[in-house]
Amino acid sequence: MDEVEKKIFHKRALIIQRRMTTYRVPLFDKMRARLAQNGIALSVVYGTPLKSEVLRADQDILPWGVRVPCRYLPIGAHSMVFQPIPLDMMRKQDLIIIPHENRLFLTGLQVYLYGSSGTRIAFFGHGANFQSRHKNGYADRFKAWTADHADWYFAYTSLSRDRVAAAGYPEDRITCLNNSDDVSSLRAWQKSVAPDELYALRKSLGLIGAHVGIFIGSLYKDKMFDFLFLAADELRRRLPDFELMIIGDGPRRREINSFVKKRPWAFWVGAKQGREKVLHVSLGKVMLNPGLVGLNILDSFALGIPMITTDCGFHSPEIAYLESGKNGLMVSVDVEEYVSEVMRLFADDGSMAAMIAAGREDAQRYSLDTMAENFCNGISLALKSPKKLRR
Repeated sequence: MDEVEKKIFHKRALIIQRRMTTYRVPLFDKMRARLAQNGIALSVVYGTPLKSEVLRADQDILPWGVRVPCRYLPIGAHSMVFQPIPLDMMRKQDLIIIPHENRLFLTGLQVYLYGSSGTRIAFFGHGANFQSRHKNGYADRFKAWTADHADWYFAYTSLSRDRVAAAGYPEDRITCLNNSDDVSSLRAWQKSVAPDELYALRKSLGLIGAHVGIFIGSLYKDKMFDFLFLAADELRRRLPDFELMIIGDGPRRREINSFVKKRPWAFWVGAKQGREKVLHVSLGKVMLNPGLVGLNILDSFALGIPMITTDCGFHSPEIAYLESGKNGLMVSVDVEEYVSEVMRLFADDGSMAAMIAAGREDAQRYSLDTMAENFCNGISLALKSPKKLRR
């Protein structure tokens, strides 16, 4: 029995996660310890991923959490999910926090129907479907309607907060979390990397150029690989020692593999986690992610590799952290402009150094400790506040 389990609690909060990823485990560990100091017991129930998500190689186990199997029900191009929550656990909670995903509607319905009448219900989410090509369509309207039935809202970023508030949700019941990863560990790992270690990795991969571009992320359609490939080919044409390293895994692996096989200056190394990820990213000078950007923006900040992306219109809410020209670059969806901006950054040591410094500063601003503190403060406020009247 650990120290947290020995505590006497006066309130209980439960977080539901559809799947457990590597970056969520340290967050929940920090939150559990912090909340226990205030007499609040934190439980987490997490499910099993889709087959396509397994390919991302970012699954993890929370030792003190409760794992339940998810049932995915195909409906059109999407899947509804039923993630059963143990009834005895659910009925003990003073606050239940549910991911705000339309596909988890059945789980939310279960909480409403079988949870205790005094239990507060909160959502944790983006606030809207940022990847939707049909803004204000049925899915977005349904999401706004379900949000109105929550007693509290935990918004990923300021963009999420603004979307929820714009839909009419009370601003005084929204906590902005500033969704994060464990950037302090990234920095510590990077500091531990010796020059000889980097040299050995470069040699084993066959990297010989001084201008290495890094793509990092899950390999799926919204990452705009066609655009990335065109830009990479043009960069190589203009800069003979340009090389591209692709880090990640996912459904588009065959497409990636086909691209790199035809180009001796392009490399796909698969998914990397922890120190191994840091070691590979540290070989790069810029991060080339023209498509959807999410938490990998923090990899860019923490590791001092400026990111160049596009205003594609379907970034995740963490794009709020990018201040173009200061800690990274966002350009139009135009290969010529994208390549020109990358070339300009390669040639301008002053701009490169300034972006790296600003990114490292922002990595501390959007730290996992800060997110854990924001989350815990929001949980305390939600538990103290009266239940919200439904419209």
